[in-house]
Amino acid sequence: MVLDVLKRYNTQLSLALCLAISGAYALLANQANAQITPDTTLLPGERSELDLGSGEVNGKIVDLIKGGAIRDINLFHSFLEFNVGDGQRVYFANPAGIENILSRVTGGNASNIFGTLGVNGGANLFLINPKGILFGKNAKLDVRGSFVGTTADGIGFGNQGVFSASNPEPPSPLLTVNPNVFFFNQIPGNMTRGSITSRAKLEELAVDNLLLLGGDVKVIEDSKISTNQGGNILLAGLGAPGQVALTRDGNKLGLDFPDGVKKGNVVVKDSAIETLVPEDGNVDGGDIRIIADSLEVENTEKKEDQGIFTITKSNGRKSGDIIISADNSVLIKSTAREKRQGIFTITEDEGGEGGKITIDAGSLTVETARREQGIFTITKVNGQKGGDIVITADDSVSIIASRDGSQHGIFTLTDPEGGTGGSIQITAGSLMVESEKETPGISARTKGDADSGSITINVSGNVELKKKGTIRTEQPEDRNTDKNDKEGSPRDILLNVLGNVILNDNSRLQIFNGGKGDGGKITILAGGAVELKFGSKIENVAKQKSTGSSGGIELQARSLLLDSRNPSDPESRRGQVQITAKTDRNTTGDGGPIDIRVGLLTMIGPNRSGSSGITANTSGAGNAGMITIIVEGNFIMKDRAKIEAKSNSSSAKGDGNDIIIEAGSLSLSNNSFITAETKSENGGNPGNIEITVKDKIEISDLDSGIRSQIRDKDSGNNQTLEGELANITIKARSLSLKDGGRLEAFTQGKIKAGDIRVDAEDFVEISGIGVKGNKKEESGIFTQTRNGAEAEGGLIQITTPSLRLSDGAVLNARSTTDFRGGDIKLDVDTLTVSNSEISASTETGTAGNVEVNAKDSVLLTGTLPEDPKSPAGIFAQATEGGTAKNVTIETDELTVEKGARIAVSGVPLTEQGFPETEADENGEVDESNLGEAGKLTIEADDSLTLDNGQLVAATGKNPTNNEEAATIDINVPGVIILDNNSLILADATGDGVKGGNITIEGGVLVALPLNNDDKGSDIFANAQDGDGGNIKITLQGLFNMNVLEDTSAFIDPSGNIDPSLAFQNNNSEIAALSLSGGQSGTVTRDITNSAQDPELLPTSIVDPSALIVANCPRSGKVAVDELGEFIITGRGGLPPSPLDPINQQSVLVDWVTLDTEEENIEEATSTPTPDVSYLPMRGKRRTVETPTPPRPKKIVEAQGWTVGEDGTIILTAEPNNVTPKSNWYSPRSCGSQG
Repeated sequence: MVLDVLKRYNTQLSLALCLAISGAYALLANQANAQITPDTTLLPGERSELDLGSGEVNGKIVDLIKGGAIRDINLFHSFLEFNVGDGQRVYFANPAGIENILSRVTGGNASNIFGTLGVNGGANLFLINPKGILFGKNAKLDVRGSFVGTTADGIGFGNQGVFSASNPEPPSPLLTVNPNVFFFNQIPGNMTRGSITSRAKLEELAVDNLLLLGGDVKVIEDSKISTNQGGNILLAGLGAPGQVALTRDGNKLGLDFPDGVKKGNVVVKDSAIETLVPEDGNVDGGDIRIIADSLEVENTEKKEDQGIFTITKSNGRKSGDIIISADNSVLIKSTAREKRQGIFTITEDEGGEGGKITIDAGSLTVETARREQGIFTITKVNGQKGGDIVITADDSVSIIASRDGSQHGIFTLTDPEGGTGGSIQITAGSLMVESEKETPGISARTKGDADSGSITINVSGNVELKKKGTIRTEQPEDRNTDKNDKEGSPRDILLNVLGNVILNDNSRLQIFNGGKGDGGKITILAGGAVELKFGSKIENVAKQKSTGSSGGIELQARSLLLDSRNPSDPESRRGQVQITAKTDRNTTGDGGPIDIRVGLLTMIGPNRSGSSGITANTSGAGNAGMITIIVEGNFIMKDRAKIEAKSNSSSAKGDGNDIIIEAGSLSLSNNSFITAETKSENGGNPGNIEITVKDKIEISDLDSGIRSQIRDKDSGNNQTLEGELANITIKARSLSLKDGGRLEAFTQGKIKAGDIRVDAEDFVEISGIGVKGNKKEESGIFTQTRNGAEAEGGLIQITTPSLRLSDGAVLNARSTTDFRGGDIKLDVDTLTVSNSEISASTETGTAGNVEVNAKDSVLLTGTLPEDPKSPAGIFAQATEGGTAKNVTIETDELTVEKGARIAVSGVPLTEQGFPETEADENGEVDESNLGEAGKLTIEADDSLTLDNGQLVAATGKNPTNNEEAATIDINVPGVIILDNNSLILADATGDGVKGGNITIEGGVLVALPLNNDDKGSDIFANAQDGDGGNIKITLQGLFNMNVLEDTSAFIDPSGNIDPSLAFQNNNSEIAALSLSGGQSGTVTRDITNSAQDPELLPTSIVDPSALIVANCPRSGKVAVDELGEFIITGRGGLPPSPLDPINQQSVLVDWVTLDTEEENIEEATSTPTPDVSYLPMRGKRRTVETPTPPRPKKIVEAQGWTVGEDGTIILTAEPNNVTPKSNWYSPRSCGSQG
């Protein structure tokens, strides 16, 4: 693998640097013997020699090394020992034409460089000692070319030969190479390993390259290696026998290691390796490259500029890059509380673009103690771009910040005058970020007009942020000004993770935007789970005073968990867990959208108030972002989890936005809720909520629900708005609301409350009352205009085969203002309201309508569990002088029982269903609180059953714009049954208020019971002080009811009028009266069956012994079965005596003469039974299984009869053709039968 030091050059020459390293690194003495001893391995006349004090460099006397074997541009030296003493100045002579000086040490001891080592010229210097090289504290290098210090055994020159230190031979005459070509070759034989250690301050070297290649390379004890003329630094190690190619890219040296060979280690401790841009000249800063098995950069001293770094200060030139390659591990650790420690590049003063940091390692660990520690790039001035950071780790990347600091770990920073910040890219097997305080472990920050860099993380395993670990891009807010005019924006954060993403213990994934630009986007793409636990957050925020928008959040994963519980103590106080895109107050930008697409989603809230959940909010003039959540499987919210799109500005107009949810199933419990809300004092609008679920939606417990809320009186605006706002739309297989679970849409602003639409394939079930302490709330669906609202209420619309309300559940469309309340529309097959209520109500305004279209049946039963005197049922009512609207019910079967009620009412009603008014101490009634009733319409094709049930239209005002107000229209082609003290009432209360009208059309109306032991049922259209209403009845049959012609039944023993008094007797009555002097109304009856009238049915069965004549047997043998019996109830069909003929006017059915037995048998066998309904007579009853009969539309008198085989008499609709054979009448005494 070729590692290019400087990639902008294309030409490449190579010199083979062959390393054979074996043995152990010997402990070097602190002081070296000032000893340079040439060996005799070179040919006589070519051997090296030390000439003490023979030279002068920069005005100082130096020791010169002369001689050597010249091979064209190369000069070879060979030494038995090579040491430079403390204070000694040793220079290699640089004959003309020499470009490379190569010196080897063959004596078996390491070289100690404690003084100055240099070249008296511009040649490159190679120092080769397999046993090691040590630079002492006072060592210096004075080399203007390149310096290569290596513990290799030798250097090869391609096919021309080798210059070896372990097998020393005179250099071949062929070791002359074109300066553009360098070769490498394998060196045979045993190899020893040495190390290179520097304790020196090799500062501001003018070298082109400084290359240290050993077994291990150590830069320790406050040492320094620094170049300031664009020189490059390369530290590398090889830990096993092998070959390393020396490459050249332009004037920069590089190394190419063979694959699979173990490398040595590089340590930089409490020291500095740096390259600088020169103060004058047109040169970029040099690069720093580290090639090792492992790299450790450790700082324990409180001192700035420690570690590996490049800095540009002058001439607008780019600082150098840093390239780290470690097969095993890289550790950057700072324990001192001092900034600028680690691996970093900086642009400052008049510098240019910051250098790039590239790290390729098996694993990377960064531990920091304060700000500006770790791996980072900073651009401070001159509008220059900061350097990028690119990290690749086969295994893990771990960032641990043990203390506080605004930026540490891995980060890029743009100061106010700087340019675009550098980006961060991390590719690893796993990533872990940990911090003691909520400061970023990975961050890209801008403070100026330029954007920050972006953060991209690609991980094949898991990403874990724990103990406040944070990843952030940021443009911080300026707290010293009223508005932040900085145009820079924080850029994107992308996590592309094949495994899990876990944020635990108050960890953060954040973008903060405090400037004029728009914030970036947070994107999480996870193949596994995403988990936010115990106070952790994903935030994209436009900060205070910013004019830019926040960015969005996109999350895709196999599953998503938001869990506020403390893992070590789940029942203790929990932390807020949140995914939010929002704008703070005093901002003008918009909030970004949130898009979540997962397989499963579970949200476990903090069990207390707070911001935990998924939120898209605006507190400024901008709009909130949209929330889109798509869950393939189950979506669970509990313990006060929330999803919220909210506008909440006290000083500006900002709109909320929509919430769109698709899921397999959805469950909300224990105070969890989904809300679209606006609370803007200057007119913000809310968004809609759309929820589509394949299976079931369950919402349970107090304060759990789905809400659309317009809270402030100035929220919304009076202008015409395009589209609909604040609506809740739900589509599911089923919907269940229980124990306080709710759907709510209300307004306190200038736009109407949202509509609530529910479409459930199977059923909607609403039940129970939620209780917590003293607080109680009914389960239900609510729309409301609240106090201060200047708009109408919303619609409740439910479409489902089965709608069931029970145990205190409520459907309520209410207005507490002068504005109209919302309507309720139900399109169902069956509706059951048990101990619950459906209500469209108002106080001073106008209530909405209630429309029920139930294909099969409607059942209303019972009273409310919290107040047994309050009936269950369906209501359109006005409570404080407003106008109630209409209730319309269309169904096949309608049953109102056990105290339930259907009412359109403008006045309070008693338990019995009559108006309830309270007089003051003077007996006067405040009629200002009496409202106008609506119209009640009932259409039930098959039946209407009132079993202790009530239909009421009660008004306190004469109708204004609605001539049908306070009226009841009933159309039942089938049967109407009034039983058990039921009531149909159109009543008027108030001075001069006319009673309402009642119209009843259809089949048969029967009032039960038929005896006087129980209270009867009534139909009243009375007025308390005005004219009575009118009752029009058009039926085929009316049974067991009489008409009251005067008010006597309503006067108690004290002479007082009691509107309900007649209702308490045992009779079933019809009345249209004025109870206090007005003109009574009319009762009009149009009964198709004229033989029936509304007189009372008999209350006892006739005595057959007196009214039925015995049939004489046809033979002398009398059988009981032959005699039989006939029982009939009601009027007609029998004479007063069995000896008297039947009078014509009393006949209900025709009679025929008694036939002989033979004739009867012939008749029974020859006459087919007609296909008609039949009435079995008493005796042997015939059990017949018949299909459900067609809907009855008409009553027909029996015109004939026939006798079945078992003796059953069957009444027929058609007359029989019977010829009398004898007089049918015989006296009571029969003669003997012969």
